[in-house]
Amino acid sequence: HAEPELGHQEFKASKLLVEELEKHGFEVKLGVAGMKTAFIARKGDGSPKIGILAEYDCLPGLGHACGHNLIAASALGAAVGLGEIIDELCATVIVYGTPAEEGVVQNAGGKVIMIDEIKEADVSMMIHAGPSWGSYSTTNARESFLVEFHGKSSHAGAAPEKGVNALEGVILTFQGINALRQHINRDIRIHGIIKHGGDSPNTIPDYASAHLYVRAPSMPMLDETYGRVKAIIKGAELATGATSKVSQVANTYANKIPNKVLSNLFRENVGLGGTDYPKELTPKKSGASTDFGNVSQEMPALSGYINIGDVTLHSPNGTEMTCTPRAHEAMIIGAKALAYTAIDLITDSDVLENVKEEHRKRLEEQD
Repeated sequence: HAEPELGHQEFKASKLLVEELEKHGFEVKLGVAGMKTAFIARKGDGSPKIGILAEYDCLPGLGHACGHNLIAASALGAAVGLGEIIDELCATVIVYGTPAEEGVVQNAGGKVIMIDEIKEADVSMMIHAGPSWGSYSTTNARESFLVEFHGKSSHAGAAPEKGVNALEGVILTFQGINALRQHINRDIRIHGIIKHGGDSPNTIPDYASAHLYVRAPSMPMLDETYGRVKAIIKGAELATGATSKVSQVANTYANKIPNKVLSNLFRENVGLGGTDYPKELTPKKSGASTDFGNVSQEMPALSGYINIGDVTLHSPNGTEMTCTPRAHEAMIIGAKALAYTAIDLITDSDVLENVKEEHRKRLEEQD
């Protein structure tokens, strides 16, 4: 938490995690799928194979305002604890160190990049910080992309007619998106920032850019909405005379598939220590997105939320709240619950099959 690192630059965090796992007998490979800060650590050689995922990147200007410090620590704790008895259980625990979950750096989405490696696991799990306990939830699919307009500079007062205003292309893009909102599903999110709008008000900007997100509850809805946004960008190009370019920033994040059986196991195991964890009757819809969604498309996946207090993630409050005694206590409870849930899956083949069967059914319903 004290030394946050941006995505694909998490050298200190990945080194610390790798060294601790090696101390506890894990066989570790660093530099997976072409990412210097990605790793895979395994212990045991039996079946089933339980994947525990660690995230450790931060947000620009905010540090660990999304609690990835807690995610990494919980993954380490759960894996080390489980690793102590993994040979007795005749199973395998695999820790996946997944860089760049926040979609703000180029080629973000470490889980997407290393999905072929993660698919070795039978089930994958992790925790996430939040204002309440939970695990039965969905997240939106997401595209993260850069929009650039190129125009022609000129004196804004003396000869504006000789210029082509690239900034107007960006402004018209946002206006077009705002006009689109009443015609799309209420669960779809489109938002962004202007990264560059010119250097002087006295000069027609010849370059302007914006970083945009499109989020939707499903991949088909995402594809459709992303296509409509790109049409708006093309319209802004035609209206201004500037040329446009759209380029991906992060890999495409899929929507997260919930798993009721896994969620119930996690809730029961959180409650072993007396923690009050309300029942979850229906999946909670989150407007956020994560590359863990891509993992959930491949196998049963659990993302357990730990209650660190009245936190607003992705804000200065989030940075402060993810390093409190309460957050650390919740992280330990979450780490234990992950390990206990893994033990339940390993020792009860019927429960594991129920988890897999629910995943199969949800995939069919999604299609």
